[in-house]
Amino acid sequence: MFRQMSIFAWCLMVMGLGALTWFVVWLVRRERYLKSLRERGWTFVGSPVFAAVARLSNPPFGIGFTRSPDDQIIGATSQGRPFQVIEYRHEHWGGWVGMVTLSRRLPELWITGGQTQPRYGVMATMVPVPAQLGAGWTVGVQEPAFATDVLTAQVCEQLYAMASGQPGLNLSIDGDQLVVLDPPRKDAELLAPWLEQLAAIAAAIDAAPLDRWVQPEHEARLTFYQHPDWYWIGEDDLLLQTTPVTRSGHGHSTSEVIRGRDGDGPPFVAFTHHWKTTRTETSTDSEGRTTTRTVTEHHSEAMLGFQLPVRMPWLQVGRRGLSSGISFESEDFNRQFGIFAQDKKFAYDVIHPRQMEFLMANPPSSFQIVDDWVWFNPGEHSHPLVAHNSRFLRAFLAGIPRFVWRNLGLPDSPYPQA
Repeated sequence: MFRQMSIFAWCLMVMGLGALTWFVVWLVRRERYLKSLRERGWTFVGSPVFAAVARLSNPPFGIGFTRSPDDQIIGATSQGRPFQVIEYRHEHWGGWVGMVTLSRRLPELWITGGQTQPRYGVMATMVPVPAQLGAGWTVGVQEPAFATDVLTAQVCEQLYAMASGQPGLNLSIDGDQLVVLDPPRKDAELLAPWLEQLAAIAAAIDAAPLDRWVQPEHEARLTFYQHPDWYWIGEDDLLLQTTPVTRSGHGHSTSEVIRGRDGDGPPFVAFTHHWKTTRTETSTDSEGRTTTRTVTEHHSEAMLGFQLPVRMPWLQVGRRGLSSGISFESEDFNRQFGIFAQDKKFAYDVIHPRQMEFLMANPPSSFQIVDDWVWFNPGEHSHPLVAHNSRFLRAFLAGIPRFVWRNLGLPDSPYPQA
C-alpha cells in the first residue's frame, strides 16, 4: 500500500514538473514574441476594448450577438499606413484577422483566391473575374459596377503578388478597412512583409478613381451586417413592463436587446427574456426519513415585436393546431393556418386571396397583432430570424389593402408595394 502511494506521489510530482516546465517554456517564447513586436514599434494589447472592431460590419464582424475581440497587434506599415491584427470570435466563427486602413469608406467587396472558403454569412452577387487575375478567383459585391471600378490592373497585380506562395487569400473591403483572414501572426518576421503586401493593395485601391463610391461615416457602435439601422442595447429591463413577456416566476431580466428597422419597415425590438421558477420537492428514504429541498429552474424566451403606425384590432396568425379558427375560401390555406381575430371582417379584409397565397408561399413564425404592435413567436433569438421576420412582416403589411389603412385613420398605406 505504501509503495503504491509512493508511486502515485512520484507520478504527481513528475506531472507537476512537466506542467511547470511547459509553462516556463511558454512564458519565455511569449516574451520573445512580444519583444519582437516591440522592436518593430508595434503594440500588443491582451484585452482590447470592443471599440477596436465596433466600426466593422462585414463578416466575420457584424454577425450574431456574442462577439469577442481578443489579442491585438497594432502599428503602422513602413509607409505609415495604420494596421491591426486581431483575434476575433462570434457564434459561428473564430480566428485571426488582419487589416490596413484605406483613405475612403467604400462599399463591401469580397475576393477569394486559392484554397479558402467563403466567409460565413456573406450575401453578395458574384461577378466576372478580371482577366488579370485568371482562374481560381471569385469576386462578390452588392454593386457590380463597383467591382469594375475598384479592380484596376494595378489592384489585380498586387492581389496576385500577395496570393503568390500562399495557399489562399480571403480579402474584403469593410468601410475604410482592407481586411484579410488568417494573417501569419505567430511570427513577426513573416507578419511584417505580409502587412506590406496588404498595404500595397490598399495603396492601389486608394489610387483608383472611386470618389463616387465613398460611403458616409457611421457611428462607432456594434453594427449588424447589411442592417445599418439596427443597434445594440444589451439590457433594458424596462421592457418587462411594456411587452407581453411571461409574467409568472421571479428574477425577470433581459439580455441581448437590439432595436432597429429595415428600410421603411416598422421599427422593432428583439431580446431574450430570462426568469426563474422555484418549487419544493419532498422525498422519503427507505427508513421513513423525509427530506425537503428547494429546486430553482431557469427559463428563457425570445421576444420580437414590431411597432405599427396605428392601432389595429387583435389578429393572430399561426400554423393550424387543434382549433382551426376562422374559415377562409381556400381549403389549402385552412388546412395550413389557424387565424383568430377580434373582428372577423377585419380578418377577411387583411387575409384576402393574394395574402393567403403569400402566407402559403412564405410560412411565418406565428404572430399576433396587439394594438399597435406585432409580436412574433420566433422560437429563438438570432440575427437571421430577426432579419427574416422583418422582411416577412414588411411584405405582409404591404399586402394589406389601402382601404383598411384608411379605415384605421391613415391617409394611405404606410407600406407601399415594392
